[in-house]
Amino acid sequence: MKNTIVFKKVSLQIDGKIILRDLSFSVTPEKSLCIIGTGSSGKSSLLKSMLGLVKISSGAIYINGKSILDKQIKDIFNTFGVVFQKDALFDSLTVWENIMFRSLNNFSEEKLIKKSYSILKKVGLERNDAFLFPAELSGGMRKRVAIARAISHNPKFLVLDEPTAGLDPIKTNVIFNIIKKLSKINNTTLIVVTSDMRGVLKYFEEVLVLENSSLHWWGAISEVKKRPTKHLKKLFEKAV
Repeated sequence: MKNTIVFKKVSLQIDGKIILRDLSFSVTPEKSLCIIGTGSSGKSSLLKSMLGLVKISSGAIYINGKSILDKQIKDIFNTFGVVFQKDALFDSLTVWENIMFRSLNNFSEEKLIKKSYSILKKVGLERNDAFLFPAELSGGMRKRVAIARAISHNPKFLVLDEPTAGLDPIKTNVIFNIIKKLSKINNTTLIVVTSDMRGVLKYFEEVLVLENSSLHWWGAISEVKKRPTKHLKKLFEKAV
């Protein structure tokens, strides 16, 4: 199946400490996946291992059937759009330059600005916002610009680490709606790490729960509501 990621018995150790232990799961464009867990359970490390930013200790990760150790995997990684937890915008660049960063040396400024307008519209921002600098943006606007940059090359995979961190409930709902809408329109495989349990229940089809570096639960959101474990009840108690 296209745009599929598969983990098979993946473990990760750093300086002798177990970060991930024997993880097996898969994600497809048909079912958006959110990853949750308590602090230091391994959520961000899972994303980093998926993106090849850290080398796993054992097991295998396959993207579209290719191991991330394959020499040709770089071509597949180019089809990823990523939003990091801290947004990682370039402070010295305007919004349109941030969004079109991958193409700054390949096309005219006029063409890039025009394309940035269409992308800004997709995330609910205005044309005038293209000429602002990150320091002039609100927290919610920064998140939208980060998403805009991540989708600028029409990625097949969209990976986001805490995209709503620090936002109020209204802005959080706006960001989740944007993410889900974009992923459905483009048939993009969506993987999101989040601490917003209400968002998990409302916007996603599947959830993966990490506990003490191990896979505690993986399956449909509907099943979480029907048969939650004690750990799941504790995670979701403030969301219901």
